[in-house]
Amino acid sequence: MTILNSTAEQRDRANATAVAAMLESDPALVDVLPALEALPGMTRNTILTSGAPLAWSEYAGGQRRAILGAALYEGLARTAEEADALLHSGEIVVRACHDYACVGSVTGVTSASMPVWVVEDAASGRRGHCLVYEGSDRERLTYGVWNAKVHRRLLWIREVLAPRLAAAVRSAGGVRVNPIIRRALGMGDDLHSRNTAATAVLFHHLFGPIIDVNGYDEATREVLAFLSQNDLFFLHVGMATGKCIAEAAVGTPHSSIVTAMALSEKEFAIRVAGTGERWFRAGIPALDAKLFDGITADDIAFMGGESLITETVGLGGLAAAAAFSLQDYSGGTAEGMVETTKAMYGITHAEHPLWKIPFLGFRGVPFGIDASLVAATGVTPRIHMGASLREGGHAGAGLLIAPEEPFREALAVLEGRAVA
Repeated sequence: MTILNSTAEQRDRANATAVAAMLESDPALVDVLPALEALPGMTRNTILTSGAPLAWSEYAGGQRRAILGAALYEGLARTAEEADALLHSGEIVVRACHDYACVGSVTGVTSASMPVWVVEDAASGRRGHCLVYEGSDRERLTYGVWNAKVHRRLLWIREVLAPRLAAAVRSAGGVRVNPIIRRALGMGDDLHSRNTAATAVLFHHLFGPIIDVNGYDEATREVLAFLSQNDLFFLHVGMATGKCIAEAAVGTPHSSIVTAMALSEKEFAIRVAGTGERWFRAGIPALDAKLFDGITADDIAFMGGESLITETVGLGGLAAAAAFSLQDYSGGTAEGMVETTKAMYGITHAEHPLWKIPFLGFRGVPFGIDASLVAATGVTPRIHMGASLREGGHAGAGLLIAPEEPFREALAVLEGRAVA
């Protein structure tokens, strides 16, 4: 273990440097590519998944089902039993999305032929990636379901949706993301649990290019319908954007700025800029969720998730005061959302100069979560996230309060103090 012995003064300077680098990012949506082509180090027999890395034998439940489903989808095995044996032997490997410049929603499962959004910083060329959204059907691979219906939808995304999106994005010369996020916050999105406005704005940008490049045939009509009917479509663009932005701070010596927050089915984990790719882990706290009709707390279980990258860059729960309409989807009150965002200013290093919240007098969203401030105040990030059915599927959404331990452990390592 590297002992850094960072002082408070060193940490303050480093944090200013890390946050400045993140704020200088000018991310643009530039392409849609198969994961094998887009992700550095990706191989045909690699399956990526959410959270800090675990051994294959430690995965269970929906996250395990999704990984097995991806192996079958890629033709790496003929049966789930064969896939399991190949995963145990290492002929199929499971890796963490974050180690491949990628983030994944819920189970996060990403395999070689699955198409991913490519978001690139205009100045540095740094990239972030995330799967193209699978749709709003409650049964999805990302929610731990593998069946014939899910398989057909994944093939349609790969063979119909992704090529037409890629052609449109390239034809448009890319789409800058900061202006979309700015507009969406002003229209009631938090950019995590609510992406209705952001999806509409992206649709506005891509509608003409989709038709111009692909023609107005039946497949194009299907693509336009899919975009118009899935309010969360922009979420995965936003996640790739968050990864692209956060990576700007990674490796800043002495910095306690959080560069990743992620869930597996078993753990909550974070990374901070000054310790690079090291994960700091804790158990998963309770999710206070508003569930769909007929579903109870006994029906749900964690399956992982990395949409928390939105909170990592000041959106989602940190921007709760922008999205009062979430009361109808994930619960809570307008007053509670305002208090949540106000509390987040106490654990962040800056306010975003472009992403602003109208209700707070166009104050910038809280930006740059600082593990040292979390440790000092005991206030942890508030996270908007979806709930999963134990047997697979979407169950609702709610608020998760991150545990303190990983932030305290990260600070201890930065300061050169012993950790258990």
